[in-house]
Amino acid sequence: PAIIHKFSADPAVLVYNDTVYIYATNDAQQAEITKCKEDNAYNKITNLNIFSSKDLVNWTDCGEIAVAGKQNPKGAAKWANNSWAPAICTKKINGKDKFFLYFADNGSGIGVLTADSPTGPFTDPIGKQLVARSTPNCAKVYWLFDPAVFVDDDGTGYLYFGGGVDKDPAHPKSGRCVKLGDDMISLAGTPEEIDAPWLFEDSGINKIGNKYYYTYC
Repeated sequence: PAIIHKFSADPAVLVYNDTVYIYATNDAQQAEITKCKEDNAYNKITNLNIFSSKDLVNWTDCGEIAVAGKQNPKGAAKWANNSWAPAICTKKINGKDKFFLYFADNGSGIGVLTADSPTGPFTDPIGKQLVARSTPNCAKVYWLFDPAVFVDDDGTGYLYFGGGVDKDPAHPKSGRCVKLGDDMISLAGTPEEIDAPWLFEDSGINKIGNKYYYTYC
């Protein structure tokens, strides 16, 4: 294992210059706060972990990002209850590399933080959820969580999210994709439904050649 000293679920990866960064849910927080006497309901998690490596063998713990501020006074997003399942990307804005960290505020919506460095400090640019129950075509998504982000070759950003099943697990229709604004902190359209068979959670997106691959749990 690359990481054995912290519980770190839902890893997301960023390759920047000569370094690989892993961002993960800080499950250790739940165990520490509840002293392992409660079921792991994830409701105490407000931080995200960062690790880095230049050779994929030796890893450095880069610390934690204080994200959700309702339970953690150090959290950057004062409106958020939790920080789960991060997604990360970089894009050049006004000639400068900017970093965009998306996270699940439990199952209620998606937030975004920004920074000038892969390790922060991260700040809250909009003061609210980027995707919420009030977002068009999102009210009936069972779980508004587990974001994935992708910047295409032309610089256009896309956000994927959602999950959960109801009456028809073969076609839950709970996945969504939405085009992001040029600033990466706004939506440039209405989220579109992804009818992925047997989708449960955990959107992923990759481009290989000229094909796009959507993966999920």
